[in-house]
Amino acid sequence: MDPYFIVFFIMALGAAIFMITAKDALPSALGLLTVFIALSALYLHLSAPLVAIFQVSIYAGAILVLIVFVIMLLTVPSERFQLFQRNMSYRIMGAVLGALMTALLAIGLKGVKDIIYKREIPEGFGHPHLFGDFLFRDYLLHFEVASVLLLVALIGAIYLSKKKA
Repeated sequence: MDPYFIVFFIMALGAAIFMITAKDALPSALGLLTVFIALSALYLHLSAPLVAIFQVSIYAGAILVLIVFVIMLLTVPSERFQLFQRNMSYRIMGAVLGALMTALLAIGLKGVKDIIYKREIPEGFGHPHLFGDFLFRDYLLHFEVASVLLLVALIGAIYLSKKKA
């Protein structure tokens, strides 16, 4: 196995274990963010840039922000957050994850093409424009049906949440 895969596999596994064993929701959400970023780096290594983009933008960007927003709305600030700042295990985990994120940035600056091995893959494999062509040419009806279903679900949610007069 190559060192790139091993580093990000260990990063994802360590962050997942931290996420599961964390006693509070906010450190657990930060562990989940680290898992998402490590998985996107592994997707890049597997020559799937579109899936990596989806991983970062949808999961790390939108869903995790929603989770952290709900956590912040539901938690009451107390002295427990001061204990997090003095807890040495959180500091060590933060330092390790910070070093791994710095390594990810350095590798990203080096260039993805230098990392990905020369494999026999089809021309243009994993590029977003091929995915869009495939989706809108071969599965246009399926895409439109899903759009209409989402619109109906949105209208139904608005109707159900409206107060009765």
